[in-house]
Amino acid sequence: MEYFSRLLSSAPQNPSFRFHPKCKPLGISHLSFADDVILLCRGDRGSVQTLLQLLKTFGQTSGLDINPSKSSIYFGGVGDSLKQTILSGTGFSEGTFPFRYLGVPLSPHRLLASQYSPLLHKLETAIQGWVGKHLTYAGRLELIKSVLHGMVQFWISIFPMPRAVIRQITCICRNFLWTGDLYRSKSALVAWKTVCLPKNEGGLGLLDIQACNNSFIAKQLWNIHMKQDSIWIRWLHHFYLHTHSIWNAQSQKTSSPLWKSFILLKDQLVGAYGGHSQVIDLMTDWERRRGGFTSNAYASLRPQGPAVPWEKTVWEQWSLPRCNFILWLAMLGKLRTRDRLRFIHTDTLCIFCMHEEESHEHLFFRCPWTSSLWNKTKDWLRINRRMTTLKSAVRGLSTRKKNLEARMRRVSLSMIVYLIWEERNKRIFEGKSVLPALVFRKFQILFFMVFHFHEKNHFLISVAW
Repeated sequence: MEYFSRLLSSAPQNPSFRFHPKCKPLGISHLSFADDVILLCRGDRGSVQTLLQLLKTFGQTSGLDINPSKSSIYFGGVGDSLKQTILSGTGFSEGTFPFRYLGVPLSPHRLLASQYSPLLHKLETAIQGWVGKHLTYAGRLELIKSVLHGMVQFWISIFPMPRAVIRQITCICRNFLWTGDLYRSKSALVAWKTVCLPKNEGGLGLLDIQACNNSFIAKQLWNIHMKQDSIWIRWLHHFYLHTHSIWNAQSQKTSSPLWKSFILLKDQLVGAYGGHSQVIDLMTDWERRRGGFTSNAYASLRPQGPAVPWEKTVWEQWSLPRCNFILWLAMLGKLRTRDRLRFIHTDTLCIFCMHEEESHEHLFFRCPWTSSLWNKTKDWLRINRRMTTLKSAVRGLSTRKKNLEARMRRVSLSMIVYLIWEERNKRIFEGKSVLPALVFRKFQILFFMVFHFHEKNHFLISVAW
């Protein structure tokens, strides 16, 4: 392809060749990535024939023939008669916008929400492959982070995404997280704006798509400001910024949709931070700080929440992810305990003691059944601190210590909360029940499973037998 690129660069030497009006100042005749090539020229017969001849020369030299069925010509401002002459001379078909290039649609106009259907279809196809796998909340969360948001980030790093599409993507991810399905929806346990907060602010650290999209656009603004050495940046400066800087630029009705999105975000940042010099200082800080420009921009542009004191305990790295997730819901008071289901006129008594109303406070500490389980666990782990609520338990274990004993105690907290919730659900939905001693034995099995996985020296922790 290096030879092909040099060959195309010789096109201007032919007197019959004329550049595309928007490409002449920079002498752009083609764009290529690997074997995907876009040829650019003025819409006249001589220019097209020049490029076609170069394609034939390349084919004769390399042995690679042009496939007319996979090649198209895209016209703009060309009359019908000339268009037919060019098409008949090349054997190519006329293409229509938008067309796919490197996996994304390209168009001279703003992309409609319906034209993001390839992305939405990919998300839906991925989820359909996971439906019926009996995934836990934590498993679904990891798939959203690592797979679905990876697909989304590729698109939002290129285009300003319409709000309607963002809402559709959010709906897809929300349904999958809370129901494990694509089309089945129910009221979410936690608001999506909270879910998208970082863990140290009480969320799950999922991507806020609008803020992430803005952070990528901000990166392009910074590249324009710094006059980064690329064809695209040079092209922008020639056509949009030849008399002024990006900070004084405005969009016109004839401006491209992408340029309008740059100006819109620029105006929003200038209005929010008090002037373009303050925005330049802010972006300079984003560029210099650890993590990179886009990451730091996202941290500033996303919605902010108050810090929570229990993040290190709830999200202890040694804990089982499914236990962490249930503990997180319990700390937010968002588990579907019976006191939160009064609107469906159901029995609100605790399934364990059948004496008091089931609430987060009662279920995890005040109920005699769960109290006996906690007492067994505390004695076994030699925890002397009094624990009367979930928050006091988390506060008592919230320490910066990372020794084996401290970490395993934090692991134990999430395990016990998970096992209580699991036993509660089995009693309600399956009619099965076991004694606290059996739940405690299950806790011990999980405890040593984690213990042996993370620590080679098995004699550093003191437990009672």
